[in-house]
Amino acid sequence: MTPRAFRPLYCGIAFALSLAAAAEAVCSDVDPALPRYAPAKVEIARTEPWLTNDGAIRIVGYNDMRDMFDAFVARYVAAHPGSTFRLELTGTRAAPPALAANTSALAPMGAEFTPDQLAEYRQASQATDPVEFRVAHASLDPRALSGPLAVFVHADNPLRSLTLAQLAQVFSGKATHWRDLGVQGDWANRPIHLYTMEPDTPLALSFYGRVLGTTSPAKPFAQFHQSRDTIDRIGTDPLGIGFAAAMRVTDKVRLLALAAKPGATPVLPTEADIRAGRYPLDRWLLIYARLPLSAFAREFLILVLSREGQQAIADTPQHYLPLSAEEAAHERAKLR
Repeated sequence: MTPRAFRPLYCGIAFALSLAAAAEAVCSDVDPALPRYAPAKVEIARTEPWLTNDGAIRIVGYNDMRDMFDAFVARYVAAHPGSTFRLELTGTRAAPPALAANTSALAPMGAEFTPDQLAEYRQASQATDPVEFRVAHASLDPRALSGPLAVFVHADNPLRSLTLAQLAQVFSGKATHWRDLGVQGDWANRPIHLYTMEPDTPLALSFYGRVLGTTSPAKPFAQFHQSRDTIDRIGTDPLGIGFAAAMRVTDKVRLLALAAKPGATPVLPTEADIRAGRYPLDRWLLIYARLPLSAFAREFLILVLSREGQQAIADTPQHYLPLSAEEAAHERAKLR
């Protein structure tokens, strides 16, 4: 399968500096080492709770996965004639309760189950915790709803990079002045102003879990529900620092390059570094499934994790990023 000649991509350093500098470019679509989809016969009992009255396979979940699911379904139906689907992709929040009630065959989501969602799932389903499959990397395209996490400072701030350990110092309140992060000169003694997402948002849960672990976050100057609002506020405060979705960057702020550990090379959230696994605050699109896996869930996920499935992801107008062959193999191993 040959890649399209042009597509809206945000590749390389230009994106990290400013969306205005991003240009259309040619980038590879999918890893050629991904396996081709080899359909297998699937028997679905008519008593499955996730079948509708007319026998359609019901899937409830994330609205920004609509385009890829339309493509998955078309490929699945071509391989399994007579299959029909009812896609109710209204949002991530709808997926966990539908999966818990077993009224959705799968749960497509733009973020991990929150602790509250998992507790509610356990109570409602009385079943083993669902299995999580990463099916795509988050997007750098402003049209997407799910992007990788990024850390922002004001455009005038001289800071260029941080380690995750330094981030933990900042967001736990242990680093209070820019000198604590190695900044020298006039900025050294200036205070750090923290701006964050609201603590129950998927971005905040992901950021705090990966950066702070069990350490309590410091009280911020302000917190916001949307990435755009967080970034707009940092853009008005030269002393501000905060986290939000990478693709919401503006010319008023700067993305910081991040290093997973001291001594590692700091990297920006570029397509190349995300797909190579070098960027430490990547996020993923997910599909959750009940255990034990149904024959349908297994077959559908084999398709999603195949070359054809990952090509469908690469072709989305939101430009979600496909998995590598190694990443897809790791997820397929969960199907055994």
